[in-house]
Amino acid sequence: MPDLPTIERPTINAIIWNPLTDEILCLDWEKFGWKTFVIGGIEDGEEPLTAALREIEEETGYAGIELITDLGRLRSGYFAAHKNENRIADTTGLLFRLTSDERKEVPDAESLPHVFGWIPRNDVEDYITLSSQKYLWSKALPLLV
Repeated sequence: MPDLPTIERPTINAIIWNPLTDEILCLDWEKFGWKTFVIGGIEDGEEPLTAALREIEEETGYAGIELITDLGRLRSGYFAAHKNENRIADTTGLLFRLTSDERKEVPDAESLPHVFGWIPRNDVEDYITLSSQKYLWSKALPLLV
């Protein structure tokens, strides 16, 4: 959007795999028509892994997860409708395994701009709507063994 500011922001994209059900945790941003993995900003001085663990817990309540691997970095520009600004995201992709289905309460769950759900692995490619997320999925899929 040419009349709006462009903000550059380090971010994470976290793919969480449940090996018991072979499902992937995804977010549905109904108002914006996006379907994504867990995404979020990296705060000043924060490492990507720390940011991902924080975002996952804040948005879903899950804390029982372990890192499988870092999927690398990508850079993308887009209009962030939920923030009403243009964004350039410097994103770190991370792949996690769920180790416990215990969840903490998410205090402001009703005010989040998305709902989460578990999507069967074979349906994720068609479910995810953003090209950058599809790219990360293509890197993660062969590692889910």
